[in-house]
Amino acid sequence: MKNTTTRRGFIKQVAATGVGLTIGGMSFKASSAKSYANIMGSNERVNMAVMGTNGRGAGMARNFQSRKDVEMRYVCDVEEKALAKGVAAVKKAGGNPKTEKDIRKVLADKNIDAILVTAPDHWHAPATIMACQAGKHVYCEKPCSHNPHEGELSLAAARKYNRVVQVGAQRRSWPGLTEGIEALHNGVIGKVHFAKAWYTNNRKSIGFGKEMPAPSTIDFDLWQGPAPRRSYRDNLIHYNWHWFWHWGTGEALNNGTHEIDVVRWGLG
Repeated sequence: MKNTTTRRGFIKQVAATGVGLTIGGMSFKASSAKSYANIMGSNERVNMAVMGTNGRGAGMARNFQSRKDVEMRYVCDVEEKALAKGVAAVKKAGGNPKTEKDIRKVLADKNIDAILVTAPDHWHAPATIMACQAGKHVYCEKPCSHNPHEGELSLAAARKYNRVVQVGAQRRSWPGLTEGIEALHNGVIGKVHFAKAWYTNNRKSIGFGKEMPAPSTIDFDLWQGPAPRRSYRDNLIHYNWHWFWHWGTGEALNNGTHEIDVVRWGLG
């Protein structure tokens, strides 16, 4: 990525879909079993790649590899330790992935059917859009984008290129919540007209951080990708990027998105 490229310019460039949108929510339209069979072919193994494996990405890549119908072909990360962590996780589930730090090179491989996006938030929409353009299907961790407009661009790309795109939120897989929502929809407390949710947590201060050269083990320019360029700080990577607007979305989309998702789920 060139340093002169602005985030807005990058997003516009990769999402030049020319598709008009009427958005009634941020969820992507689910594909029918028939359309999915047409896209993938029935009973075929899905060749996948994962982008971002320091945190949840490694565990999710292992989970996908554990499926009989999935082969995790690539582990992609810009930092050496995270890359190694992802490889170890996939190998533990029986895979033997290639490694790559540049997601664009992974997307150029025509043998890859789908990608798992678990990189920091500012990469979610760009990676999704580029993957759709490259003919790949996408499973993207929440949030689907860094801001609402990018979410609309991702939706437009999924529709234009006829790709299956799913945004994941783990509470949708919790048995207790699934049972509770089912009971709610069956009228256990009557008709629901209003709901509210909140998230509270005590987090220690991350301090102000100190500007310094990025470690040699990370490609910080590629890590920033389409985001506005900022200097590396010693309190940024791996987790604290959540609290910097240029890359993260704060607690609103780090945890708050789960609570709002359950509320929307419950309200139908």
